[in-house]
Amino acid sequence: MEQRSGILRVLFIGNSATYVHDLPLTLARLATAAGYPTECHMLAKGGRYLSQHADAESEWGARVLAEIAQGYDIVFLQDNGNCITSDALREASMAACRRLSAAVTAAGRKTWIYVRPPYGTEHAGRSPLVQCEAFDRFFGEIGAEIGAKFAHVNRAFAYAMTRLPYDLWGPDHAHTSERGAYLAVCVFFAAIFGQSAALLGANDLPKEDARALQAAADAVVLNGVIPW
Repeated sequence: MEQRSGILRVLFIGNSATYVHDLPLTLARLATAAGYPTECHMLAKGGRYLSQHADAESEWGARVLAEIAQGYDIVFLQDNGNCITSDALREASMAACRRLSAAVTAAGRKTWIYVRPPYGTEHAGRSPLVQCEAFDRFFGEIGAEIGAKFAHVNRAFAYAMTRLPYDLWGPDHAHTSERGAYLAVCVFFAAIFGQSAALLGANDLPKEDARALQAAADAVVLNGVIPW
């Protein structure tokens, strides 16, 4: 379990895949209620790439780097879904992960990669399941290089897409539904604490739905299921 004090302090850096349904706040609330005191903060703007977060010459990038230096126990990096669509964007994402991870390491803390969910429809010629695999390969490569840990939300989505009857996306097919967001939070909890997501409350979902989503998260995080 990644914890250095009585309260685990977590920073999320990303975009709307982090702030829609306020994943950090939901994680903090549910984890704390389950007996794992957690405090989450986020620096997220719609459409942002990690390369923008890592740009020390910009006002925003300087703010991000200053926040990392505050010494959060865990810092999650989450990139724009387009980061795998061209060589230039892939290279920029990898460079940003290196820069941000170096800042996290300098603060004596640990970098985690939030491997994001896919779009709920075909995107850049890839189906949602193929997007899950592409994110896995790309972030697996850079994560191994920088020594990051992973929250494989992409794998949990792939698992749920092929086994559960729930719509994991909102009407725009770009952002998660309440169930999709809950699934992501379950992955974060299981990955960080090494405990079953079944310890979490249902977050106003029907209990049967919550149990199914908890089990999906446990399958990929705790049991190592790779659903493709």
